[in-house]
Amino acid sequence: MDVRDVELGFLIKLTKGEKVMVTLTDFCERRGIKGGVLNAVGAVKNAEIGYYNLAKREYFFKTFTEDREVASMSGNIALVEGKPFIHAHVVLSAMDDSLSCVGAHLKEAEVAVTLEVYLTPFNVPLTREHDDTIGLKLLKL
Repeated sequence: MDVRDVELGFLIKLTKGEKVMVTLTDFCERRGIKGGVLNAVGAVKNAEIGYYNLAKREYFFKTFTEDREVASMSGNIALVEGKPFIHAHVVLSAMDDSLSCVGAHLKEAEVAVTLEVYLTPFNVPLTREHDDTIGLKLLKL
């Protein structure tokens, strides 16, 4: 991972083989980032993405092992039990003539080529707390 401080945050370049969520969460922890937003583009593989089924109150995930373009990745950073937690969604495009896309909540992925992340930290901490009606830890504003 390479990092450059920029005017309103950080440009982060993840390299082939790095775990996306683990690496970004570790970065936030080391830098003391307690709230923020991020956007990214690049390519990943072994992407585990999924959706939350409200009726069953659980996530369902599917893994895409092949290399996929990250057409879009966006998310936010908040504290859960005092530690940075990244909530991110992705749109992944097939790297073939079909360019077929899938998109969902990102659990984890491995960088296939590179992942270029723009992270903007906030001056105030954000937190997530469990919401009994939804069954998830939601932003507390």
